[in-house]
Amino acid sequence: LKATTTGKVIPITEVKDDVFSSCMLGKGLAIQPSEGVVVAPVDGSITVTMEGTNHAVGINVRDGFDLLIHIGIDTVSLNGEGFTAHVKMGDKVKAGDKLITFNKDLVVEKGLCPDVIIIALDNPELPQLEYKTGIDAVAGETIVATW
Repeated sequence: LKATTTGKVIPITEVKDDVFSSCMLGKGLAIQPSEGVVVAPVDGSITVTMEGTNHAVGINVRDGFDLLIHIGIDTVSLNGEGFTAHVKMGDKVKAGDKLITFNKDLVVEKGLCPDVIIIALDNPELPQLEYKTGIDAVAGETIVATW
């Protein structure tokens, strides 16, 4: 998996939200973004979009698992303000394709955390993923997980 945004990669356990940091939905990582552009980390199909809020997107990866990319903590409360989706359900994407753009400064001004969270949703066919954290990543270029 390549980085979904440019910034510092941190372990998911450091995310300031219990649902994510406890790995309730699955394991993953987060990126503290330096910009507001979120790209596909891998080739796949869009399975989930959050119409109206545009704060998250799901991707089915051809290797039999699903990713959830979630922008920020409690950003659903913004009701889409500052978020623009560039994909819709059923779209095929390639690694590096633009998924969502968001106004990072607005998210911070509203007192919310802008971390971009990437989760491999738990399922029996999920391959063993090895995450690379503690690095600076470039969107669509830096490898942040392998399997």
